[in-house]
Amino acid sequence: MSDLRDRLDSDLGVYLLSGAFSVLVFLIALAGLAYLVPGGLGRRRLFGFVVGFLLFVASYLAAMWIYREIGSREQT
Repeated sequence: MSDLRDRLDSDLGVYLLSGAFSVLVFLIALAGLAYLVPGGLGRRRLFGFVVGFLLFVASYLAAMWIYREIGSREQT
């Protein structure tokens, strides 16, 4: 249990938790838009939202990869 807490308290843990939170907010926002927009989202809008969000998530993955690479180089 302590190992999990240490990982969540690290910078990488912060990246993971904020990324998971972003996914949750995105899914709630999509559900809200699908309900509130007259006629629904449609394929083009949904595709645009999903592609934009995937680019956003890709920046998180790149940051995590860079963080791990820097950490591994500092340990050697």
